Amino acid sequence: MTVVYLSSPIGCFEPNEEQVRRFEALLPAAARPVRLCSTEAEFLGALPSAETAVVWTFRQEWFELAPALRHVCTPAAGRDYFRVVPPPRVTLHYGSFHGAIMAETALGAMLSMAHGLLPFADGMRGAGGGWPRLEMDLHGRRVAGSTVVVLGCGRIGTSLARLAATLGARVIGVTRTPRPAEPGIERVGTDQLDNVLPLADHLVCFLPSGAETDRILDARRLALLRPTCYLYNFGRGNAIDESALAEALCARRLGGAVLDVFREEPLPADSPLRTAPKCFLYPHASAFAPEYLDLYFKELAAEMEGWGAPLS
Repeated sequence: MTVVYLSSPIGCFEPNEEQVRRFEALLPAAARPVRLCSTEAEFLGALPSAETAVVWTFRQEWFELAPALRHVCTPAAGRDYFRVVPPPRVTLHYGSFHGAIMAETALGAMLSMAHGLLPFADGMRGAGGGWPRLEMDLHGRRVAGSTVVVLGCGRIGTSLARLAATLGARVIGVTRTPRPAEPGIERVGTDQLDNVLPLADHLVCFLPSGAETDRILDARRLALLRPTCYLYNFGRGNAIDESALAEALCARRLGGAVLDVFREEPLPADSPLRTAPKCFLYPHASAFAPEYLDLYFKELAAEMEGWGAPLS
């Protein structure tokens, strides 16, 4: 049996019965039936019979309640999401479908910054707004012909890289591990990061959290970027030295930034990013879309096909 308990105050993160029935229809017979739980008490009541749990939250003590459990799954992408140590019989699974949504969000941000839609929207707002037409030479640059560096060009980052390539951008993907070559996407290792940063018109981050990514974009590396470069972060907030970024924006050493993630969330009210010029903030929502769970359930069902029969 598969138990789904995805209670969330965010509408697109909480499934309805129709979505769950579509998910069930995709599953191998061994994974059925699928039970949708709306409360924690209902979920804990179903857990002893479950081989698979699809959740936003799982507590360490719940493993003792679930002798048949073999798989704990979440739509979240970050491998740091679960704060539990599973017993050997249980495998943790994460979603990797987000690129279809996040790539559109990132591309929208890139187009908006390149053509001045975000910077000038603020400048012209209200009765005292200006008419910054003479500043358009600072923007009005097409993504076509620009250089887009995707830092963290895994499955999610590659989704953006493909879209940017179709627009005619030069795309350089930076990854820790080798990935297959693709038309229109150059790939380099992280050891080449300092060499490609000065080339970027757009630097888009999709890095996971971890010690190896912590403040990977520090003051030294931010100084390698062109003063016209736009920086975007849709991965994890630990990757950027936020104080150094705010300082660079205030000193006009960067063209601007669009940030969806932060070291501390919610972003503190006194964060210097809130007042830095041409810094546009997004509340960790780049993957929000009505299709969020449908995409996840489709991906998870395909993954479950390869699990074989339950061990219980």
